[in-house]
Amino acid sequence: MADIIEEVLIIKEQDCFYGINTNEVEQILRVLDITPMAMTPKAIRGLCSIEGSIISVLDFSTLLDGRKKPVLNENFKARQVSITTESHHFSLLVSEVINSIEANQDDMEYVEDQDDVIVALLKYEDDIIQVISIERLIQDIALPSYVSKDVRDMNSDLDEAGLNSNLKRFLFFIMGEEQYALEVDSIREIIALPENFTAIAESNKEIVGMISLRDDLLVVADLREYYDFNNERTEKNRIIVSQYQDKHIGLVVDDIVDIQDVETSMIEGMPENFKDKKINGVLHINEKLISIVNPDIIKTLVRDQAHLISDKEANEEEASNEEKVDLEVVIFQMGGEEYAFNIDDVSEIIDITEITPVADTLEHIKGVINIRGQVISIASLYAILTLQENEDIDQQIIVTEVNKNRVGFVVDKVNDVRGIVAEEIKDEDDGKGLFNSILQLEKGKRLVMMFDTIRLFSSLELNKEEAA
Repeated sequence: MADIIEEVLIIKEQDCFYGINTNEVEQILRVLDITPMAMTPKAIRGLCSIEGSIISVLDFSTLLDGRKKPVLNENFKARQVSITTESHHFSLLVSEVINSIEANQDDMEYVEDQDDVIVALLKYEDDIIQVISIERLIQDIALPSYVSKDVRDMNSDLDEAGLNSNLKRFLFFIMGEEQYALEVDSIREIIALPENFTAIAESNKEIVGMISLRDDLLVVADLREYYDFNNERTEKNRIIVSQYQDKHIGLVVDDIVDIQDVETSMIEGMPENFKDKKINGVLHINEKLISIVNPDIIKTLVRDQAHLISDKEANEEEASNEEKVDLEVVIFQMGGEEYAFNIDDVSEIIDITEITPVADTLEHIKGVINIRGQVISIASLYAILTLQENEDIDQQIIVTEVNKNRVGFVVDKVNDVRGIVAEEIKDEDDGKGLFNSILQLEKGKRLVMMFDTIRLFSSLELNKEEAA
């Protein structure tokens, strides 16, 4: 005989009444922000954060019958029911919660079939409540469980000493309407979409084609197609040029958000049964959950397209020492000219936000902003370089950090994040100016002035100790 059920929570789903043993119900909440997860069963609507824990959200209607319409979480009657059993912790998205009642055993008829999701029928007023077994309801779902893990468990890319810092740098970008993140270690640069691609016959569906990038051929894959998103083309689309073992592939995404250092404590690892999926974990930032793209997909895409790499490129790599990236930079535009920061000095890139003026400050200081509780000074490179600033465009802020001092600089826009080889760097360092070199890109056709951030900070009297 089934265990005695003393109290049930009554749920209404598509004109039927169901009951859940209240011993397994933890909380009843209004619908929270749900972050969809790629490559999960239809019944898993995504993830949410409840009291600091990341848990899966399951669609009650879909669990009952995959052919039924999913729960409309916009419905004002919809609720999330937090469930805790001996082996699971998740929440159910339901259309309506009626109430909880004591189960009169005289009105309860238990079902003998040990495999049936319905474990009992309860007569209540003029209705029949179908009491379900939570364990049987989710038995066919590979339910992920998110636990904090050391980053070394997620990713084997350690430094030579086998150590990890407390920060990981990620590039944040948009696919569909969701944010994703990719570690910058696997990124070479970011470029705009060209007008046309060279088609490749008999390639995988996600392959857009080939483009010429500084005399090399680059295979471009649409990451949105790979993750089953719509691949509508807009002017915000970007190509993330990624690398695996000195091989490169371009990944098309909807839009670039920013670059940001993230505390490892904000990183949640994936469970064992999800290790081979396209998501490597999630970031828990400002009450939002952001999916981390598994870097293994870059390896997979590169290997799958290995036959498309030109013989010329392969022969050049074997015949000579390949140029190694000596420097990674963020290239930005101001007043029609391009400038660069060493990416090691860049904490993050954000869209322009309201700047609060501060009285009695240096003339080059525009004011301050608040980023996640930290007040950041915003300096004007336009004033420092005597450039005309156009505040009518959608500007961006590059937040830099030197010797624990953080300063944001407003720029017209960020053009590139890319690697630089030694031959592209011309030393212009006189030991006094704000620039220490000129980057000669595209065979000298593109000149970019490289800031010395230590001197730049000293000029703002923010780094007196270093200046001394």
